Amino acid sequence: MAYWEGGVNASRLSRLFGINTNLIARVIKEYREHHPFNLVYDANDAEKIYIPTEQFHPQYIPLSWSSYSGYMLSQSNEHIKQLYGLDTIADSITQINNPNPAIMRVLLKAIRQNRKISLLYRSRTNPAGLRREIAPHAISQDGIRWHCRAFCFKRNDYADFNIGRMNDLELTDKSSKAQDDDVLWRKIVEIQIDANPYLSEIERNLVLNDYGKEGLFVIRTRAALVDYTIQFYRLGRRIDASPKAHPLIVKNIDNLRPYLFSEDN
Repeated sequence: MAYWEGGVNASRLSRLFGINTNLIARVIKEYREHHPFNLVYDANDAEKIYIPTEQFHPQYIPLSWSSYSGYMLSQSNEHIKQLYGLDTIADSITQINNPNPAIMRVLLKAIRQNRKISLLYRSRTNPAGLRREIAPHAISQDGIRWHCRAFCFKRNDYADFNIGRMNDLELTDKSSKAQDDDVLWRKIVEIQIDANPYLSEIERNLVLNDYGKEGLFVIRTRAALVDYTIQFYRLGRRIDASPKAHPLIVKNIDNLRPYLFSEDN
C-alpha cells in the first residue's frame, strides 16, 4: 500500500484488516523499528501518512503491481471503494473457464496421495474420448485454460492435459512416478523477447513501452509451459512475422524448439 498508493496510515490499514487503529499504530511503529529506511512520516501531507523513502525495499511481498492489486481486489474492495471510488481498479478480463470442482477434487487428492487416475480424455483427434491412465503431479494455467501435468502411461512419458477435457475420473492404485522425474516441468528456460524488426524505431519504442521495457527482455518459465507462454502473449515465432499481428517476437526460438508443441506454421 505504501509503495503503490504513495503512503499508508493507521486508518487505511484498520479499514483493510478490520483491526483497531491503536493496534495498527503499534504495528507501524514495530515495522519502522525493524525496517528503519523504508517509511518516513509526512506531517505536511493532509492525509497524515507514512510515505516510502527512496531506499524503500519490500520485505514481505514482491514489489509488483499484481501483488498489490490482486490482494486489494480479493480482500478489500471496501478500501478501494472508500478511498478512490467503486469500480476504480479492474485487474483482469472475465475468465470464461472455471475447472469443474468434482474433477479438481480427484486431481488434487491424487497429487496429495501420489495415486494414479483412470479417466476418459477427449481431444481433437479423439473428440469422443479415449480411456487413459495418468499420474498427476501439478496444476497450471496457460492464461485461459487450466491444465494438469501428469505422467501418461499410454505415452510412457510426462504430458500436459487440458482439465476441461477430462471426464469420468477414478482414483486407482499408487504411482511410482515423481514430479522430480518430469524434466520439462522442473527445467526453467528463458524466452528472449524483442520488438518486431519490421517496425520503425518509433513504433519499436512504442511497443516496448507498452510492456514497460526499453529493449530486449526475458521471461523465465518452465520448459513445459514455453508454448503456452508464447501463445498467450501472441509472440511471433519467426523473424519475418507480421509486425501488425506480432509486434513482439521470440529472439531465441531455435533454442526453444525442443519445448514447442509443433513446428511453426
